[in-house]
Amino acid sequence: MRIIEEIQEEAQATNNAIKKAITSGNSLVQKFYDDAVVFITGGSGFVGKHMIDKIFRSTNVRKIYMLLRVKKGKTVQERLKAVLDDPLFEELLKEQPNVANKLVVVEGDSSKDNLGIDEKNWARLTDEVNVIFHAAASVNFRETLKMATFTNIKGTREVLKLAKACKHLKSVIHVSTAYTHATRDRIKGEVKEDFYESPIHPETMIQLAETMDDEKLDAMFQPFLVQRPNSYAITKAVAEELVRVMGEGLPICIVRPAIVIAAYREPTLGWVDVQNVYGPSGIILGLGLGVMHTLLADNIKVDVVPVDIVSNAIIISAMETYERFSRGNQELKIYTVSGNRNPLTYGELHNVVDNESRALIPPQALWYCSVLVTSNKYFHLLLTLIFHYIPAVIVDGCCLLVGQKARLLKVYKLAHSLTSVLSFYLNNEWNFHDENTLSLHNKLSETDKVIYNCDITSVHMRELILVWSYGVGKFVVKDDLKNRDYAMKKQSVLKIIHYIIVPLYFFGLYKLTSAVITFAYFVVAMFFKYIMALF
Repeated sequence: MRIIEEIQEEAQATNNAIKKAITSGNSLVQKFYDDAVVFITGGSGFVGKHMIDKIFRSTNVRKIYMLLRVKKGKTVQERLKAVLDDPLFEELLKEQPNVANKLVVVEGDSSKDNLGIDEKNWARLTDEVNVIFHAAASVNFRETLKMATFTNIKGTREVLKLAKACKHLKSVIHVSTAYTHATRDRIKGEVKEDFYESPIHPETMIQLAETMDDEKLDAMFQPFLVQRPNSYAITKAVAEELVRVMGEGLPICIVRPAIVIAAYREPTLGWVDVQNVYGPSGIILGLGLGVMHTLLADNIKVDVVPVDIVSNAIIISAMETYERFSRGNQELKIYTVSGNRNPLTYGELHNVVDNESRALIPPQALWYCSVLVTSNKYFHLLLTLIFHYIPAVIVDGCCLLVGQKARLLKVYKLAHSLTSVLSFYLNNEWNFHDENTLSLHNKLSETDKVIYNCDITSVHMRELILVWSYGVGKFVVKDDLKNRDYAMKKQSVLKIIHYIIVPLYFFGLYKLTSAVITFAYFVVAMFFKYIMALF
């Protein structure tokens, strides 16, 4: 595989070609967005931020309204500044220094009535907005069902209410997930770009969330967890049903991306949101820092898609929906963005991470980077105990003795929580159909195929994993690769130490376990001897 420097050169050439196509004036997608006013929810999230950047870079929109809520004591303006400080927008701000004037914050909350928007702003939005992107969602797989319902289902209802009130609406795009209907009974089966039966009626779900406490609501939905393993999957499925029913008569579509990872090419190679460490990127981070040494995964297809491919599909789906609706075709289309036509297995992913990505290991790595992958959950738990928890207790104990803060056990608890919530998707596969998305790409003009490429077969998947590893290092760890020689030498030393310490560690565990068993046997024997003496 090519080294990262070669990939960077190709990425720069690709981005130069995109810039040239943008300035050509031959883009039909650009014409659709000319002087348009866009409203986006979830604009501070991973996909949302990338969409905002791409829309501003490639079109001449008049304005983008972004829904933001006050969070952790920060005002919406402070949160907007934090969004624009992301390295993602660096190139955009150089090219368009005044672009921030076209990005307008609307204070609100997608889980509230009318999205938490006051009457004045609501009226302004209904007067001006042409295109709505609903990308806000609670993606915390461990979220309570009540909160997930308010954000993912009620939020969708309120967005549709806004859409129906807009006087100059062209299209509405609901961003869902390919895993909405990736149920247990469809494992290794097909998931079509179509609607499936909802677990429950949307309004009923909202009413239950508004009237029941968390404990009762979660208990009531335990049977639903047999097919869908978390509140996210359940509520996103119900939200799609809400779009089907309430979206009738609206120029609306649904986009279902699979697992969204780092940017493949634009606007900068490997860009990934720092908050992604709480998702699949956290696994890449853990492996790269030498923190994670065991992973529960089967050698099946891993359905990852780069965020730039996803953004492009969402942006062009708005134009396609508008044109179809204008022709009198009110069919609600679903576009799945999947890697199914360009498959990658976990074995291949592991091979890239363990070999090519090794050259990108940051100097901040805590230990020698190696991992044991197993699909057996019991063996994985044993490995987790041996390679994660026991060393963490030992290291944290030593830290406390010298007056340092104990952190490693907390890190491993977080890592175990992450792999646990993802295990259903890491150990099962589905055949996601994406014919609508392929058709969407094929209908584009040659210029728009350059600017808004959403063809997953154009992505070299093994190379994408290397780019992902590079992005996690650059944008999460903040490693600029200037100390690569030091990082490799450090890994060489840690490898020697690793293979010296591990046998000693296992020998110590064996001796400790033998001593514990012997002591337990002695205690039990003495106890029975005492009991026998009494009789």
